[in-house]
Amino acid sequence: MPVRWLNQSPVLRVERFKSFDEFRPNDVIGGLRSTPLDSSPISVSRSILPLPDCLLVLQRSFARRMEGDLGANRGVGIVIPLAFHATMNGNAVGDSTIGLIRGRAPVDVVEQHANTYLMLRFGSDMSNRGWADFNMGIQFFRPAPTKMLALRSAILDMFCLASGCQDLRQFELLSGQLQETLIAGLDSVLVEDSVKRVLPGSFDRHQKLVERLDELVTAVGAADLYSSSLAQTLGVSVRTLQTAVQHVRGVSLHQHLRSKRMWSVRRLLVKGSPLLTVTAAAHANGFWHLSDFARCYGRAYGEMPSETLARARGG
Repeated sequence: MPVRWLNQSPVLRVERFKSFDEFRPNDVIGGLRSTPLDSSPISVSRSILPLPDCLLVLQRSFARRMEGDLGANRGVGIVIPLAFHATMNGNAVGDSTIGLIRGRAPVDVVEQHANTYLMLRFGSDMSNRGWADFNMGIQFFRPAPTKMLALRSAILDMFCLASGCQDLRQFELLSGQLQETLIAGLDSVLVEDSVKRVLPGSFDRHQKLVERLDELVTAVGAADLYSSSLAQTLGVSVRTLQTAVQHVRGVSLHQHLRSKRMWSVRRLLVKGSPLLTVTAAAHANGFWHLSDFARCYGRAYGEMPSETLARARGG
């Protein structure tokens, strides 16, 4: 869905500007000074989505030059292109380039034409996830096209969901898992495959950690499975937990936790409660993208969730 088609809702703020005098830069990751490259009328669309620990701004810009300090005084900022080509400090930056910013860094950016990109800022520095181990400045990442496509698709799905959402309470219940999906996508493009670098003899230690993780998941319930809080409770970094799960289970931490939530949905469906719906069961376990949930459920159990529920009711 193009950015200009998004509609304002109780959870999504949409801003549109038809002139440079109306346009004001946001302060998500820095207040850069913009100068139009020509006298043509501008058209800027900006959609702002707050999640529990991050702020997302999806923007379609205009031909301009931007100068100033890019970044934020706390946390970490990230720029993810959707349709983008510009020069930054004299270097070409295109669709395949993600920029991660810690602190503030001087930049001179030239956009020769309108670009579409996501700017986001986390309240924390996300240092325990293994993202870009540096203190100040900008680092660029060029992930594999398949990973970039998956990340972009997840971002657009989040904004489409927010645009059509009229139930603020329902969105609040799902927002933690939306953020977790976003973080998992960023993990996939910003973190090296640490399983290739595990130390000999570490399998037993990793197995014990995964066993503790599974015990914790059973104790807290499947609805509130967030990687950062689980790692904190276990006394390890998220990166250590990611490495252990990948080493022992052969899947990512996000996939492992998703399978736990999927099983929790199935347990609800096989009970066949009269008032239960598939949507309610999915939402209760943090699944916000219902078509993706149904596909994953079908691959995992060989039937669609509606079939599980119908069979449980004797249908």
